[in-house]
Amino acid sequence: MKRYQLIGLCGGLALFFLVLLMPAPAGMPPSAQRTAAVTCLMAAWWMTEAIPISATGLAPLVLFPLLGILNSEETGANYGEDGVLLLTGGFFIAKSIESNNLHRRIALVILNRGGVDRARVLLSFMAVTAFLSLWMANVTTTLMMLPIALAIVSKDDAAGTDSNGFAPALMLGIAWAATIGGCGTLVGTPTNVILVGVLKNLYPEAPPITFLTWMAFGIPMVLLMIPVTWYYLKRMCRLEGAISGGQSVIADELAELGPMTTPEKRVLVIGILTALAWLFRADIHLDSVVIPGWASLLGVQDQVHDATVAMCAALLLFTLPAGKTKGKDEPPRRLLTMQAAKTIPWDIMFIVGGGYALADAYEATGLVVWLGQELAFVVSLPTILMLFFVILAIVLITEINSNTATANVCLPILGAMAVAGGVHPLLLMIPGTVACSYAWMLPSGTGGNAAVFASGKLTIGQMIRYGFFLNFISIPVMVLVAYLIIVPLFGLSGGTPAWAQ
Repeated sequence: MKRYQLIGLCGGLALFFLVLLMPAPAGMPPSAQRTAAVTCLMAAWWMTEAIPISATGLAPLVLFPLLGILNSEETGANYGEDGVLLLTGGFFIAKSIESNNLHRRIALVILNRGGVDRARVLLSFMAVTAFLSLWMANVTTTLMMLPIALAIVSKDDAAGTDSNGFAPALMLGIAWAATIGGCGTLVGTPTNVILVGVLKNLYPEAPPITFLTWMAFGIPMVLLMIPVTWYYLKRMCRLEGAISGGQSVIADELAELGPMTTPEKRVLVIGILTALAWLFRADIHLDSVVIPGWASLLGVQDQVHDATVAMCAALLLFTLPAGKTKGKDEPPRRLLTMQAAKTIPWDIMFIVGGGYALADAYEATGLVVWLGQELAFVVSLPTILMLFFVILAIVLITEINSNTATANVCLPILGAMAVAGGVHPLLLMIPGTVACSYAWMLPSGTGGNAAVFASGKLTIGQMIRYGFFLNFISIPVMVLVAYLIIVPLFGLSGGTPAWAQ
């Protein structure tokens, strides 16, 4: 165990007992104080990774029943919430895309049209990475794109034509594009799903955030952030001229794949149908016109969730035969096998479930109301300034802390602050969720950052320097999107809604 982990382990326990045994602050119920003690323990362990962060997510299963916060059944139900199942189904779909090599073909086909100009190659890599990251885990997308990028950089190095900034720009572009793309859909990154569950636990009567409504602001943010980040990297790294042999690397790899195989075609069809089922599940409201979703047409709008669609797709993938792969003599198999499914990040479910349990306890014990009243002064600021300071605080926290852990701890507090200050909870919770993912500066910030740093083509100084200045770009962009898109889209300017009071 590393020294900082040992400090985190002991410090977390010390904070737990200190908060548990100290006199309760004015107005805080005893059960809320016990919940705060568990939160301090989990936050310290999450931030220092004193034990695996997924194991920390299991702490509520033990501590909540023992401390009389929630009983075992109430606590355990949070680990099987719709959001957890949606994330699991999303991982199944992503794994089928990966195991049947469809992701690589999509990437190579698009990159093959990108040309050889360094700036255009960077933009092509970022666009492909962001698109794949809409549907796949950010770190998986990064690891898939990394070997192709390294092959191009190596050819350029061998020819002696590489500019000093091309390799780090390409590495950072891939990692950052994966982060940006992950914010575009509900299944793109676990923090988005955490918001859905926290909102449901804190405010059971709140209208659900559907796949389509999330994309209504998520996709515009991706379309804005990718070119902005690309231009920033292009200027900072002074990308000029053409790479040597990069196009041949991509063309050779694409030729090696050969024609599209039967498994790839079948996975592609299921992926498209799943996306359409997500998009058109709920009714679509266009001013006075309502386009009924398929759930309404079937009369099951109150019984199904986006997780239902994800699990239906997973069942199809486990059921349908893959068919023959051209040029290969393989035994019959399914589009998704349990052997492949075993490699999805199951531990994420414990982190998300632990966050849902915390949110449930915050609401049940009244801690969320107490915190909101204590922090309501932030909401008294003008909307633009309020959004700026909230996003800035979350970005600084997530640079040194796990994205999922930051979301688990901060989102209930943001919701409470909003309600206590008389504004809509989503006004702070949605921008805060996106900010949880925007970690640019350190290898520890995201799995994608760690992957590109391990390539050896990027120094820690470059990552910190370029990431630090990117914060001054991304934070105003998030504030702008929140103010101009999220506020009117969700109707957040009318004060606290009845379901949140």
